Amino acid sequence: MKDEIYASALQHVVGLGNASLGNLFTYYESAKEAWHHVLHHNVEPSLGCKYELFDEIRRPINESFLLQLEEDLERYHIEVITWESPYYPKSLLEIYNSPRVLYGRGNIEVLQHTDRSLAMVGARKCSTYGVQVARHFGRALSNLGIIVVSGGAMGIDRASHEGALQGQTPTIAVMGCGLNVTYPRTNRNLFLEILEKDGLLLSEYGPHMQAKSHHFPSRNRIISGMTRGTIVVEAKASSGSLITADMAINEGRDVFTIPGNVLTHTCDGNHWLIQQGATVLTDPEQVLREYGWQKVAKYSNMDSNKVNIVNEEEQSVLKAMNPGGNTTIEELVHTTQLSLSNLHTLLLQLELKQMITHTPQGYVLHT
Repeated sequence: MKDEIYASALQHVVGLGNASLGNLFTYYESAKEAWHHVLHHNVEPSLGCKYELFDEIRRPINESFLLQLEEDLERYHIEVITWESPYYPKSLLEIYNSPRVLYGRGNIEVLQHTDRSLAMVGARKCSTYGVQVARHFGRALSNLGIIVVSGGAMGIDRASHEGALQGQTPTIAVMGCGLNVTYPRTNRNLFLEILEKDGLLLSEYGPHMQAKSHHFPSRNRIISGMTRGTIVVEAKASSGSLITADMAINEGRDVFTIPGNVLTHTCDGNHWLIQQGATVLTDPEQVLREYGWQKVAKYSNMDSNKVNIVNEEEQSVLKAMNPGGNTTIEELVHTTQLSLSNLHTLLLQLELKQMITHTPQGYVLHT
């Protein structure tokens, strides 16, 4: 079993935060060795680790948990990324309390290019102007060879990703939940498209972890920490995006803001940032001059020759589908005898592999 699996299992233990994990990984030669000491309650006392052998949803942490975790990571095609991984964003190592373990789903190679990335943040409840600006800048930055990083939420996040997907560079969505959880559910097709176009879903939360309110400030530190700068697209005076901007400033990152309509209050946060000295951004190509970047015609790591490998469970779903029409979820449950949650996961994987399409009437098999 890979050492990263043990690191992931330790991250699930209640009471073991980043500091404790750091102490364990430094003191012991491997995450596997640390795991066995934690499991048998004989951790070096000087490390000061206080924990319970449960995860956040009160599942017992034991060898069975470890095996199930390995199976889940493989099933959902989730990669574990530790500090030692060549894919861990170097800029993220520079911030305070950087996550010891990350999870990636999709093209993790894009993480090796975050030195040429910008965060785009803003309100969930935004104006039509905000959506238009986010899409415009997202598309333009992507066409300039800049990776757009956002939070996968509704509003400005979604519009930023949508714009980037119209460009030529992959986009990264940093999630506040496990990567086999779709949150918000209304962005399901957005996440599918991000993966289909060589982008990445990134999180510090393991499989099955639901989105919780306290996850989002932690997520925001990753967004601001892994990028060269943060663009505040549209934010009210009370917007959480201003907290993300403050995180960026505290970590020595640049903050840009786009001017908005002074006749409404949807951009009061933007205008406050301008008063505080944030860089006013009115032209996407302005960031090239700010950083001395050259315009890149096309992202070099795009892989158009993917090979789709279908596992045994996915094959059983494909065999159960009507070759000439729609197959409902009820029909698939009856035919395959799979649980509904497992079936949803397999259908999502088959959609990502472009072998089926989801329609209002059910699922259609590609021939």
